[in-house]
Amino acid sequence: MKNFVFILLSICITCESFGQINFGIKAGVNVATTKNIIAFPKNSLGCYGGFIFQMPIKKKLFLQSELLYSSKGYKSDDQFGTIYKSVRFNYLNLPILLHYHFDQKTSIMFGPELGYLLSAKLVTEDEKFDITKRYPPRFDIGTSIGLQYRLIKNIGIEIRYIYGFNTFYSTDAVGLRYTDTKGANRVFQIGINYLIPD
Repeated sequence: MKNFVFILLSICITCESFGQINFGIKAGVNVATTKNIIAFPKNSLGCYGGFIFQMPIKKKLFLQSELLYSSKGYKSDDQFGTIYKSVRFNYLNLPILLHYHFDQKTSIMFGPELGYLLSAKLVTEDEKFDITKRYPPRFDIGTSIGLQYRLIKNIGIEIRYIYGFNTFYSTDAVGLRYTDTKGANRVFQIGINYLIPD
C-alpha cells in the first residue's frame, strides 16, 4: 500500500514541475472475469470509481494517472448447477496512461495499470464469506487501452479494456496452493468522468 502512495505522490510532484494539473472524478461499471482460475468462469458485474490527475505534455498529448477502487472477479455455477455464486476481488488500482486527443472530443488512452488486492469475497445466494487469505498474490499488473468521447468540455464517457498479466492463484483452507490455478484478471469498463474546470 505504501508503494501506491509513493508512486502517486511522485506523479503529482512530476506533474507540478511540468505544469498545470487537471483534477477530476470518474465512476462506472466493470464487466470482469478471471481467466483460467476455474474451467468455465462467467462474467461478473462490478463497479469502479475514484480520482483523475491529468497533465498536458504537448498540444494533443496528456499524461493521466488515476487512483481507483475497482470491483473485479468472476461468477460460476456450483457442481450441481443450482446455486449461482461469485468471487469478488476488490482492488485499489493505479493506471498510468498516455492520452492522445484526435480532436477536442475524441481521444485514445493506453498504459500500465497497477493493482493491490484489498479483499476477496465469496458470495452465494444466502451468504458472503471473506476469503482474502486464500488469495496470497496481492499485487497485480496489467495494461489498459480505451477510448473517450467528450459530451461537453468537462464531462466525458469512456470505454476501456484491462488485460492482466500477473499469475493469480488460490490456496486451500490450510494454505496449500492449487497448482492448476493460474488465473489473470480481464476487465471491460464503461463509465463517465468529470474534470474540474480550471
